[in-house]
Amino acid sequence: MSFLKFKFSIKSMKLLICLIGVSSVLLLVFCLYSTLNTPEKVVQPLIPGPDQHVISYELLRSQNAALVPEKYNEHEVKSRIIRDKIKRLAGGRNTELSTPARRNRTIALNRNIQIFYYAPVAWYKPHPTVPTDRVVSRITENGSAVSFRPNDDQIINVAFYPKRKLYNTTETIIREHFNDIQNCGIGVVILVWHPTFHEGLLRAIFKTAAIHNLKVAIEILEYPERTIESIRNVIKYFIDLFGKDQASTLSYFRVLSKQRDLPIFYIRKSYQIGDADWMRLLSRNGILTIRGTNYDAIVLAHISTKEHKSIVRRGGFDGFYTYLPSNGANYVSTWKNWSQLKKFADTYHLMFVPTIGPGYYDRKKYSRSAQSHGISNIKRYRSNGQYFDVAWRTALKNNAQIITINSYNNWVDGTQIEAAIPVFGFRDYLPGPPEKYLDLTQAWIEEYVKYKLNSIKLGKKSENTLGCYDFINNTVC
Repeated sequence: MSFLKFKFSIKSMKLLICLIGVSSVLLLVFCLYSTLNTPEKVVQPLIPGPDQHVISYELLRSQNAALVPEKYNEHEVKSRIIRDKIKRLAGGRNTELSTPARRNRTIALNRNIQIFYYAPVAWYKPHPTVPTDRVVSRITENGSAVSFRPNDDQIINVAFYPKRKLYNTTETIIREHFNDIQNCGIGVVILVWHPTFHEGLLRAIFKTAAIHNLKVAIEILEYPERTIESIRNVIKYFIDLFGKDQASTLSYFRVLSKQRDLPIFYIRKSYQIGDADWMRLLSRNGILTIRGTNYDAIVLAHISTKEHKSIVRRGGFDGFYTYLPSNGANYVSTWKNWSQLKKFADTYHLMFVPTIGPGYYDRKKYSRSAQSHGISNIKRYRSNGQYFDVAWRTALKNNAQIITINSYNNWVDGTQIEAAIPVFGFRDYLPGPPEKYLDLTQAWIEEYVKYKLNSIKLGKKSENTLGCYDFINNTVC
């Protein structure tokens, strides 16, 4: 009798285990089906239509309260990308792009929106291999129909493929680039400069900028044996060559506290030099000071950690910028910290200049070193423009006066807004058109101007009562 009971209990356990297994499989199938078929939340358009009467940007933002500017969920973005690909494949959707007519710019060029510009673009990795003539000619001949050999991935240095193909930076290309930038409403190009920069190319850039009514700011990169003395010589070089009078192409801002027009210089990785050395250049009593001289300038420091703020304050900088457009990558590039950085800047009468971007995706198969950026994972998906949108919202929410965009054409880091096309082996802007991020930039600059004007109107401010962060163009405190 006990044997029968024991045998019966074993059968019951087996039956229970089978039921649990079947239930788990059914639950998994249901979850997969729900994930693929759940419609995404529709985000209301950011620019009001002709039939909408929006009092201010804050009202528009409050109507979409579910979107928190400080957060960007990478896991959700990856899931969304997979769902979109499955839907396109299942629906047989035609992904062939047709280039729409570009929108006409309706506002004046804005000097407070500035964009990083690279020339020339490093299409190929210098190490460990150098591209052969055969590889270069094959890419040129085939155009967009790029095919790969196993070792090509170690040669090509970009993750996206440009609509203009792998171009050389000629005067014609610069003209096309600056036409794009001007059409977006951007007023200042931040030229990323290194001592190896060819002077002929430099003059071509300034000449073309003048034709397009663009101003040029300079970002001084890190280079071997970069010292305070050499940085002073660089500032002097650009002011002597492209500055001087107020009709110059070098970007000048009216500084109210000094009652002078001064050019802007950005210093990449300024924290590599100690604050005591910076004081020699930027304090009023420094041995090499530019303050009060013909070479005085608005000098902005690139910082990455919380501790770097002390270098900005003690070193005599006029402000700081974040540069890296990867949210969460380091302290200053994290959107939720921007309100603290803005408060710090206001306390010490400094300029806080946030850097935004459409994403970050390089072609490197290895992790970024912590020594280079302070972190290892800095890739950020574009998510069909949503990442860029949230970055713009956060910058506006923190009442940034000058906003920098990284970048127009830094294809190596995948931060470009220049037009890109779908090519096998490369990433693209699908389901958007090649000019998607140019159009988004234009729309957000229009929104920036509306936001500033609405804030002034709601605050009932006159020209005599404007605050430092109310100015829309070409003026800082």
